[in-house]
Amino acid sequence: MKNKSKKKTAPVIITILVILFSIGYISLFIFLAFSSIIALPISLIAIVVYLIVCVGIVAALRERIKEINKGDEDYATLNY
Repeated sequence: MKNKSKKKTAPVIITILVILFSIGYISLFIFLAFSSIIALPISLIAIVVYLIVCVGIVAALRERIKEINKGDEDYATLNY
């Protein structure tokens, strides 16, 4: 069980980092949209893209944790 929790650590950390960077970019585009430096439609498109990235990375994390719990933790590696 302890070995499985160790294998879950990296995907969780990467997910948190990607979400934090996405939140940073979303905040930047909100600021730029309100300060009229960049057009509102471009900001909205960028915000939607980063929200989709957040949803995708969380979905990938859920799938990865399911693989680890099933014992398929080496599924993503290539065996030559």
